[in-house]
Amino acid sequence: MAINSQIINLVVFFGILQISNYFDLDNAANVNYLRAGYATMQLVALTAFYLAYTHIQAKNDQTTLTYQEKKNPMDQAPETVRTTVRDYDMGKLKEAVRGQFIAMAIMAFIHFKWFYLRPLLLQSILGLRTIYQAPLVQIHVLGKQAAGDLARPWKAPGPFGQAAKPITEKELKAQEKKEAKKKMNRQD
Repeated sequence: MAINSQIINLVVFFGILQISNYFDLDNAANVNYLRAGYATMQLVALTAFYLAYTHIQAKNDQTTLTYQEKKNPMDQAPETVRTTVRDYDMGKLKEAVRGQFIAMAIMAFIHFKWFYLRPLLLQSILGLRTIYQAPLVQIHVLGKQAAGDLARPWKAPGPFGQAAKPITEKELKAQEKKEAKKKMNRQD
């Protein structure tokens, strides 16, 4: 029985908080160490994403991937997406890099505006865990097979993330016929 990843993240988070109480985070000497640790974590993350990028480009997997996803959570009908594995991975890589830069900007604002140090410590450790758990890193950097939880399309992170559903060609053709019939009935 596997323990849920989010529960492990909470345990690690509160463990780091408790351990951080034993260190003098307000000491000026420790500030530079915390900044260096956070910067190192960001470099490791960007290096992992770069390695994933080079592996995606080298592999150039043109296998067709068809899945359904809801672009808008309020929409009832999911949209069918046809793409290649390479394009899917590149899109997810762009999302991950964009998210990494947004997180860095938020962290810089919090740190330099209010001089909070604890988030630097937390993100230095939790950031590495997040990068390690990313499907792109698991497949393209660590060399794991894209099966099971790593099978595309990947589940959306977060408590309310709707997972995209893979769809077979047979199901896709049946759905297209159904949509064509609806259009024909509307035109009559």
